[in-house]
Amino acid sequence: MTVRVEIFMRIEHEQVAEFLAECIVRNLDDTDMLPVADLYGMYVIWCEQRGIEPHVVQVFSQAVRLQGLEPGMSRNERVLKGVAATGPIPIQYILETDKGPSLNSAFGALV
Repeated sequence: MTVRVEIFMRIEHEQVAEFLAECIVRNLDDTDMLPVADLYGMYVIWCEQRGIEPHVVQVFSQAVRLQGLEPGMSRNERVLKGVAATGPIPIQYILETDKGPSLNSAFGALV
């Protein structure tokens, strides 16, 4: 791997790490789950608000895994267990999408 590629990958992963630090809470009970699709949707909004281009989902997923978050399955949906969304981005995500909250997310408990 060239130095140029390594620098590019580090920048990609730092961006995702910053998003995760701002927008999720970790180490919760495994009954707290965040659908991966919702996490990516929130990431896109976070990027838009900062005027930066979001990574494609494959790069985003790899960066999430490198941050120690491994997706699992619940009710036929890919989720992160022990994780919840926090801050204004999840609210913005709900307001901007037509998708109702997943039954696997903390938002689903409100429905």
